[in-house]
This record gives sequence, structure tokens and C-alpha cells, in this order.
Amino acid sequence: MIELGNALPLLFGHDPEEGIVSVAIATDATMTITTRAGDNISSREVPFYPFFFLSEPRFIDGFQRKFWLKQLDGGHWYRFICAFSRLGDMWDAVHFVLQTQGRQTGKQLAHYSQTNVILLRPDPVTQFLLQSGKTFYKGMKFSELRRLQLDIETYASGRFSIAAKPSDRIILIALSDSTGWEYTINGKDRSEPEMIEELNKIILERDPDIIEGHNIIGFDLPYLEQRAQLHRIELRFGRNGQRLVRERATHLNRYSPKIRGDTRISPYKIPGREIVDTLLLVQNYDASKRILETYTLKYVAQYFGLSSKDRVYVPGDRISWYWDHEPEVLVKYALDDVRETRVLSEHLTPIYFYLSQMVPLPLSQTISSGTATKIELLMMREYLRRKHSLPQPEPPKPFPGGYTDTFLTGIVGPVFHVDVESLYPSIMLANSIKPSRDDLDVFLALLDRLTALRFDYKNAMRKASNPQLQSAYDTMQSSLKILINSFYGYLGYSRGLFNDYDNAARVTQLGRELLQKLIAIISELGGEVVEVDTDGVYFVPPSSFERPEHERDLLEMLSARLPMGIRITLDGRYQRMLSYKKKNYALLDEKDRTIIKGSSLISRSMEQFLRNYILQWIESLFKGDTPALRRLYISTREALLNHRIDIRAFARTEVLHDSLETYQQEVQAKARQRTAIYELALKSGRPYKVGSRISYYITGSDPNPREFENCKLAEEWVPSSPDENSAYYVRRLDEATKKFDVFFEKSDWEKIFNLSTMFETTEEELRSIKPVNRSLRSNIVYDDDK
Repeated sequence: MIELGNALPLLFGHDPEEGIVSVAIATDATMTITTRAGDNISSREVPFYPFFFLSEPRFIDGFQRKFWLKQLDGGHWYRFICAFSRLGDMWDAVHFVLQTQGRQTGKQLAHYSQTNVILLRPDPVTQFLLQSGKTFYKGMKFSELRRLQLDIETYASGRFSIAAKPSDRIILIALSDSTGWEYTINGKDRSEPEMIEELNKIILERDPDIIEGHNIIGFDLPYLEQRAQLHRIELRFGRNGQRLVRERATHLNRYSPKIRGDTRISPYKIPGREIVDTLLLVQNYDASKRILETYTLKYVAQYFGLSSKDRVYVPGDRISWYWDHEPEVLVKYALDDVRETRVLSEHLTPIYFYLSQMVPLPLSQTISSGTATKIELLMMREYLRRKHSLPQPEPPKPFPGGYTDTFLTGIVGPVFHVDVESLYPSIMLANSIKPSRDDLDVFLALLDRLTALRFDYKNAMRKASNPQLQSAYDTMQSSLKILINSFYGYLGYSRGLFNDYDNAARVTQLGRELLQKLIAIISELGGEVVEVDTDGVYFVPPSSFERPEHERDLLEMLSARLPMGIRITLDGRYQRMLSYKKKNYALLDEKDRTIIKGSSLISRSMEQFLRNYILQWIESLFKGDTPALRRLYISTREALLNHRIDIRAFARTEVLHDSLETYQQEVQAKARQRTAIYELALKSGRPYKVGSRISYYITGSDPNPREFENCKLAEEWVPSSPDENSAYYVRRLDEATKKFDVFFEKSDWEKIFNLSTMFETTEEELRSIKPVNRSLRSNIVYDDDK
């Protein structure tokens, strides 16, 4: 076990209590804390004093309820803290402050976010954790949690299962938990009310700390809730049989803001338990990597290698048929769903589990909140403990971002990718760069202790002989890495209390200088730099260092010539690299896998046939097979013109980021253009919500149609009578192909792809045509999107 020493209070909170698996509102003045020790669960009620920070006491003068007002140390903007004996009193005080300021300024204020005189964390559990110094799961291993997985299958009397329709219903509820227990509640021998009542009973008996599901927030819980309401049954999923709660029914949302298009924050709470949606875990995983084609359970389970060989697959539109004709297949399918959810959660949740041991947030909010929020809460907890005032954010202003540069286009190899390990955190620590208004020096103390702790975990991982222990230490260090690498971003966070744009600019300036020095060293050694991206460099190594046994010598040579404390690591070795443009490239790894980066090459909005086409294009370029490029283009073009491509390949899937009502209002106000997915959603009459995914295709014969007027839902496509717009999709194919003309001389490109002359060029002549590399004059670009 690693000795935490003086890292404990600052990183893990000043209350050392272990084994907390839940904190939930008990009454308006108390919280229920639930702890686990092995199979033993205990709960107790403790006092809770809701609070907010205030800039001046005059805004609360005259408030008639009981409260405490204390002036904090220091001279920052939020110099006072107001605490209350009841949660309702706190919200009444918030309303009082808004009315008081409104009278003084002549402006009507409806919400605390509209004023800077009050600073409030609206979630009561977060307030309690900040105040008490307690955190979830301290002293626990992830394997000690009791986790239950839930998946429902529903019957559709029409094309789409709608919870509000009496003729549709829940037909199967599949359950499993982390002990290996599995069970199905089967609608063949139970009525729907009996199924829901049995589910209530099972959850109470199994008593999980966490309830998991894939899209459980977007589908399973809303569907269960509506069906339960239809039968006048309460969903009693809570630790002591409390009902499932929608946030809008609590004090939390009384004055809370509605965030446009935000589907990450769960509207549900289960008292005494946490909800983990593995769909959100997958979205978080892919937020920076941008490599997953879809977020469906079946796809991501296959991607991570978690699917069993005998996994049963049932198309969504065939669930009702299987229920009527082969229900035993559907039972196997549903059980496979919860099994995959269980292993997917075991793969992705532990990072957030270990973060929850530090950050004053429950697990569900640790998953849904951004890293800047986590850093700020760590700082706020320490400032609150030391009774020190808090600043307000600096007004936004632009500052230069990271250094990116492309030195050539073309295909090269072999290629090394070296990374300056934790570049910006290293610069901040080495140069003592911190927010200028951090009077207590908490920022650098956090960063220093997180970095030291991560180093300890990495050392422990290397020394551990037990694979399970190695995996645990790896997860711990990965969770710390997420926080560590976000400290620079916090400096430029527009809503951060301690943000500091000038120091953010200083960090990036030092980062640019360091990378430019690294580039010069690589060039001096005989390497050829291809791409620089913020904290890493892709380059063709000097010929004397190409062999794997020489890699370490090269890294040591690079590190030795850089400032003390800056470490160079080899992040990847690749056979070939296709350099297209800044932040857009493809790599061929040592296992012959092609990795594509950048939306200019492949974007998630692209139709599947184009994604496959571009992937095959790049693979052919890596092989040097120019004739294959023409064959690929011709075969794909003919397949489109002759309707030989399946709907799944040319349909586009997009997400509703706004409500249909918001869309209609903005279109009417001419604040946005009409778009296909919203028009189709409105036309369908279905209860689509924010976050719903809609698949559609383009119809007609015009290669440049108005898409919102020429579209259909993918499910309306009939294979025997295809009506997709071939001319439109051929145009899309030509646009995708044109991306690659930069890799060839103009005359060679004409020989390969000019429809009027391409057949005059023989395959032998095509084989002699090779891509060209073009050295670019260094064109430094800064990411000014901060």
C-alpha cells in the first residue's frame, strides 16, 4: 500500500472516514451517510448546513429565517459565507438576495447565475462533501462495490416502442450484479405491474451501491417510469425503499439553470445508490480519442474485446418478432446485454471511482462533470476549510493556445511519436506558474502532490507481480493523469474562479519554446519532423536510431538536451504515416492497423460507405498500390449508381442537441437553418427528446438537393424499391476522393481519376505512379479556441 502522508487532507479531504458508498438527503436539515465494510452496510443521519458565498452582507439584510453570516479571510470578491439550518431556508435566502439586488439595480433577476453577488454549488450532496471534507469510497477497492446491471426489452405495437402507448409494454427485464448473479423477469408469465413490483423487490434484496445500464438514463429509467405511472406503481429503487426521484422535483432544480442541449446531467436520483450510465462512460472515453464509430453497446463491447464468442444479436426492429416467435432467443440476448454492461463498466468506471475518492462529488457527477470543475472543487474545499474568501472569474479574453505545425504532406516511414510527458504541468511546476489570485497556494500544492502520487502509483505498478494489482495501480495513475493534465486548461477556463489568462499564455509560450528546441535537436540528429501537435512530435528517426534496441538511446539523448524535469517518452512507433494537414493524419502501426486522426479525413457525420472508402484508400496508399485506388473508386461509384449499397452504409445518423420546440422557435425567428433530422423528427410525430439519435438518407435526383426537403428516415428505405439519391451520393464520393489529390502530381491525378481518360492508362502505367511528399514552409499555428 502506498503511504499517502501529507497528500491526504489536500487531495482526499480532511475527514478520513472510509467506506462511504452513498450520501443522500434525508430531511431538509440532515443527510444519510451509508458505508460499506465487506457485506455489511450501515447508515446514519447527520446534520447538514446548506450554504452559499456572498459578496456583500447588505444583500441578505432583513432576511427573516435563521442563518449564520461569517466574514472570510482575505479580500477577494466572495468575502462572506451564509449557512442555514434547512435547505428550504437556503433557497428562500437565494430568492431574497435576487429580489434585493433586483430592487437596488432595477433589474429583475430570475436565477442566481444572472448575478455575481452570490456563489452557489446547488447540489446538496456536493455542498455537504465540501463542508465536511468527506469523499466517497475512501479506503475501498472498486471490486468491493456491489453493482447491479439492468436492461429492459420492450414491445412495439407499431414501428417504435412508445412508453405512453397502452399497447406497448415491457416484456423482459434482465438483471445481473458484480457477484455473478443473473436473473430475468419474464413478461410471458407475469403482467407488467407484476414485473415492476418484482423489480422493486429484487433491487431492495440485492441492495446494490450502483445501478448500471447502457443508456439507462435516456431509455430504461424513463420507460420504466412512464409504465409505472400508467399502472400507478412507484419505482422504489432507493436503499430503504425510497422512490426514484426526478431532479425537477427537488430543491436542487428550484432555481437551477436549464443548460441547452445538455444530456450529460442525469435527471434521476436513487436515494442511497448511484446511477452509472455506460453510454456516458463511452462518450467520455471517445471525447478526446474520436475513434469510435458508434456508441452502441454491441459495437463498443466488440471494440474493447469484451464480447463473448456466443453472444446473441437481435436487431432492434426485430425484438417484437422474437418475442412473439422465439422468446428464448430474446432472453439470451437480454442477458448478454447486462453481461456486456457489467464488463464494460468494469473497464471504464474505475478511473472515476478513484477520482471520487478525492473530488467532493458523488460518482455519477464525477463521471458527468468536466475536469475544470473537479479542480475548482478541490480548491474550493481547501479555501472553505481555511475560511478564506474566493475570487470571481476574470472576464474572458483570447490567448494563444498550443503549438501545432505541419512540416510536410505525403507518406513517410518509419515514424516515431515522442511525447513531452505532462508538458504543461511540468512547465507550471518548474516555473511556479499558478493563478495570481490563489492566495493560499493551493493550485501548485495540488498539482505537485498529484504528480508525486502518480509517480508512486506508476512505480508500484512496475514492481507489482500480481496482474490485478498492476491493473489497479494503472487505473489509479490514469485517474490522476486526467486531473494533472487539466490544470493548464483550468487557467483558461472562462468560468473558473481562479482563472488567469496571462499565466495561461505564459505556459503556452514556454511550451512552444520547448517544442521548438526539441524540433531543432531532432533535425540536428538527422531526423525529419513531420507534425507537431501541442505536446508531441511525429518524426522520421535518424537512420542510426531506427531499430527498436536504439530507441532508448535516442530518448535519453533528447531528454538530456532539454531543461531539467522535462521527460521525453516514446508514445508510438509506426511503419508509415500519411500527413494530410494540421491535426489530420493516418498511421500504420506495427500490427498493420490503420489509425486515422482528424475530421478533415474522416468525420463522425460521414456516411459509413465513405468512412470505409477513405480507410481503404489510405490502406492502398500505405501499400503503394495505386491501381487499387482507381478500382476502389470505380467499384464504389458503380455500386452507388446501381443501388447496390445497403441503407446502413449510406444513412447518416445525427443527434438532436435541442428540443423540437427550441428548433421551431429559432427557425421561425430566422436564427437557424432548417435541417433534415429536425424536420424528420417533427414529421414523424414520435416523442423524440434531446439526445435522441436519428438515422436518415437523401432522396431525389439532384446532386445538390435541399437536404431537409429531400430526406427520409432510414427505416423507411425499401430494398426492393430503393429511392436514395445516387447522384448526391456520387457527389459525396467525388468530394471524398478529391481530398487526396494533394498526394499526387496534377498530371498523375488526371491519369487515375479523370473519367474521360482514366481507361487510357494501363495498370502497369498506374503502378509507376507514386505519391509525392511536399515539404511545407513551417507555418506555425496556435490553437486559439481557448
